[in-house]
Amino acid sequence: MPSMNQLTESPRKDLDVFYVLDTSSSMSGEKINSLNHAMRDTTEKLKALAEKNGDAKLKIAVLEFNSGCDWVTDNGPEAMEDFTYEDLHANGLTDMGAALKELNSKLSRHAFLNSMTGALMPVIIFMTDGYATDNYVGALAEIRNNRWFKRATKIGFALGADPDVKMISSVVGNSEAVLRTQNLDLFERLIRFVSVTSSMLVSQSATTKTAYKGVDIVKRVENLPSDAVVRLSKEEYDPEPEAVYDGDWDDSGW
Repeated sequence: MPSMNQLTESPRKDLDVFYVLDTSSSMSGEKINSLNHAMRDTTEKLKALAEKNGDAKLKIAVLEFNSGCDWVTDNGPEAMEDFTYEDLHANGLTDMGAALKELNSKLSRHAFLNSMTGALMPVIIFMTDGYATDNYVGALAEIRNNRWFKRATKIGFALGADPDVKMISSVVGNSEAVLRTQNLDLFERLIRFVSVTSSMLVSQSATTKTAYKGVDIVKRVENLPSDAVVRLSKEEYDPEPEAVYDGDWDDSGW
């Protein structure tokens, strides 16, 4: 017979974390290696968070784009405990428009957001190192009418020496929600921090409306101590109580 706690416990809503990742030819070499390392590490941190998350059920979806786009998680968002990241490979063009069209088609209760327990507004993390090679403007205009996209927590990464910051800013809706860096080690740390922090905070939302915008998450990065890039430990960084990640911390910090 179920316990009293089981009878009174409300079902957890799904929280889907989408990654839309540029794997075009310009990502070859160190950049794609860094992306793969960052994603492997980030998913492990999210798994640790998912195990202790009583507020929402974390799921992950990965869409790569180059000449066209392709879902790594082709059956929809996967529960974190079931997900295994496999390395991506760089080739082709930078079809951001194709990625936005595909994302738009799946951000629906009739597609990827079909949940028996309901779903919180998703977290969507975009990453590119270059310029779109297709007409992303029309696709962006369409997806902006999608209420899930409109209310999602959206964060962008502009990687490398010459990313189209204007393009990625227009995709996430605010230049202040974009993190730009040429430092690959810093990129790995930032995507890990942003992924865990946004997942944790949105999980704690009381409603399905957006509780945190991408800008809110990026501001938390800006508020880190200046030496956090080199090393961050529990002693060096004491964020607001609701933002503390109580999973395992690695030797290098976050």
